[in-house]
Amino acid sequence: MDEIKLVNLAEVDLLSYQKQLADCVVLTADNKLYMQRRPENWGSCSGAVNIFGGHVEQGETPTQAVIRELNEETGGKIKEQDLLFIGAITEGWTKHKEIVYVYFWHDKENTITGCYEAEPITFDSSEEALSHPKIMDYAKWALMECRNRNLIM
Repeated sequence: MDEIKLVNLAEVDLLSYQKQLADCVVLTADNKLYMQRRPENWGSCSGAVNIFGGHVEQGETPTQAVIRELNEETGGKIKEQDLLFIGAITEGWTKHKEIVYVYFWHDKENTITGCYEAEPITFDSSEEALSHPKIMDYAKWALMECRNRNLIM
């Protein structure tokens, strides 16, 4: 993996990051990993497989941002109490100038209606997802962390 660093939020100045992002590992009601694949014509990281999420907008908390992003990208109805914060990380490929808040959400109520930003892709297990040749490094980290916490298989 491309140098992923865990961030201790109590020890950093969040204003020092150029971007703040909030992303989420999604487990469907039927216990499949639900991810998205960028189209081949999507420029940077074309064809890459990643988890759902996006930018934290001004005035939003990371939790508010991930709820908004998940709703926009999957149609899911996310309750804050159903989200689990996994950790905050930075990546070497951004020279550690962007922070990503990573969450986990199990859509137990089957509220996902689709994939509205990229192409949907599902996996039966973390091993299957981790073996995909175009999975993004931060998504690998997120999946492994969720697996280590017994949230996914």
